[in-house]
Amino acid sequence: MVSLDDDSDGSPGERRRLEDEVAGLAQALREGAEPDAELRRQTESVVGRLQDLLAEANGGHAAIDTRSGGTITPLEPDPDRIDLADVAHALANLSRFTGQGKYFYSVARHSVHVSREVEARGGSRAAQRWGLLHDASEAYLSDVPAPVKRSLPGYTSAETRLQTAVRNAVGLELTAADERLVDAADAEIGRYELAVHFPNGEREKPDLELVPDDIDREDDAKVLFLERATKLNLD
Repeated sequence: MVSLDDDSDGSPGERRRLEDEVAGLAQALREGAEPDAELRRQTESVVGRLQDLLAEANGGHAAIDTRSGGTITPLEPDPDRIDLADVAHALANLSRFTGQGKYFYSVARHSVHVSREVEARGGSRAAQRWGLLHDASEAYLSDVPAPVKRSLPGYTSAETRLQTAVRNAVGLELTAADERLVDAADAEIGRYELAVHFPNGEREKPDLELVPDDIDREDDAKVLFLERATKLNLD
């Protein structure tokens, strides 16, 4: 086993550099710096590199099995290993809100809603595709609720890496406007879903271009996801 103190791995001083960066981040927070997007990005970057060093010390990141019979290494993903059928299958079996909603509500169904809302808002074909795939990383990492995710920079670093692999797997190129549109639709669909599943929270449903209730929850979410993918020429 390689110690993190050992610089023989071809990364001289990497541990010391990370220690310096962690110390700098800690100092910024102690001095009252707000944890803004840039500070969060730096933290996620440092934690991601620490994860890689720890994995290297233990023989590398491990792979998981997939429904199609293959494997994928979620923390070091190969775009060629990403299979749309695996993504659809996993997301259809994965519940939003850690299963605490009024009824089982899958990430696959949420993804279809987001993609269709993006279309209803005049989004490009690329944006509609990303609306469908914006949570595809959860097929291999599972769904972590947003309030928890904000405190898990290691997860968010892995999520970002996997989402990049997903984009590369389908050859998806997005503009900044595409990303903003998908993020906005995702956020508003999310608020709508929260109001439906947790009505005692007195949340108001935002106005949407396409109300999600028009997709019957009795329909097979995996089929809906794959049909939407076919319509968007993702298959």
